Amino acid sequence: MSYHTEKRNRDRADSIIELLKMIQYEASDTLIEPWRAEDCKRDLVMIRFELDRMIKNCPNFGEVEKNWDKEILMMMIRDGR
Repeated sequence: MSYHTEKRNRDRADSIIELLKMIQYEASDTLIEPWRAEDCKRDLVMIRFELDRMIKNCPNFGEVEKNWDKEILMMMIRDGR
């Protein structure tokens, strides 16, 4: 079964993002032991590396990707970043 047919795109991304938010929470929680917070941040850094590598190995979708960039920019504006 392919990844695409298993779940709708948004549901799939949402579940991954929620897991990443849990890791980020532990990495930044001042009540968590420093060694655990450090491990969590390391996990996020390694995930970022793997994601960057995976994205580079995907084909370019041209105009569609420009729409993704606009969507990201709108989210950044909304979040005040």
